[in-house]
Formats: sequence, C-alpha cells, structure tokens
Amino acid sequence: MGEPTAKDIFELLDADGDGSLSVEEFGRALRALGKVPTEKEVKELATSETVTFDEFKQAAASYKADGNSSMVSELRDSFVVFDRENSGCIAEPELRFVLSNMGDVLSDTETDQILKDAPKNKHGEINIEAMIKMLMAM
Repeated sequence: MGEPTAKDIFELLDADGDGSLSVEEFGRALRALGKVPTEKEVKELATSETVTFDEFKQAAASYKADGNSSMVSELRDSFVVFDRENSGCIAEPELRFVLSNMGDVLSDTETDQILKDAPKNKHGEINIEAMIKMLMAM
C-alpha cells in the first residue's frame, strides 16, 4: 500500500462524513499532504467555514509556500537566539516563550502539546534540529 491519496486524507479527516472539512481539519489535511501552511494561510485558503473535497484538491494543488527552507530558517533563527551555549539545544521555558509569543502564536493548549511531544535530551533540554523536524511534520 502506497502513500495516502488526497481522497484518503480527506475521508479520514471528515469525521462526521458530511463531505466537508472544517477549517481546522482542512489545515490538518493540507499538512498530511506535506504542505506547511501557517494558520493564517489555512484561513485564507479556506473559502468558507467548510471545505469540500474539490475545494481541498484545488487548494492543495495551488498552494505555493515560500518554501520549507524559508520556514526552517525562520524557526532555526528563532530558536538559536536562546541557545546561549551553542549546544544545539534550548531549555523548555525558552521554547515555551518562542511558541507562545513569536510568529504564529500558539495557544497554551497547543504549546503544552508540542512541549509534551518535544524531543528532549537527558537534561530535559530540547534539541533544536529535532524540534524543527517535528514542527515541520505537523
């Protein structure tokens, strides 16, 4: 069995089976296809409160990100400011600050979930590169 298709992803995320996705589900579906839109971009791509499969396919095909490398670079730049020892790691409180106050600001619940799943070393510090990979996969 190969990669899931756009139809597979749409059907999986259309939990109530009504043939449409909420804006939040739409964002998840785009990310499941390997796209990395910001929440703002998701809201701009959604033409209404719900998105049909045809609208999803069209948005996925037309989505042109500035490029993952740009986003990765921005994340890295945000995180390394707090890596004072140049160890490649960031302390959890500092990462919480970045996620809660910079760029697309996350809610406390979203931040808590990310920090719960964050790749930590034996000292409880979060590896910057592993964290970037995790965030890009979301």
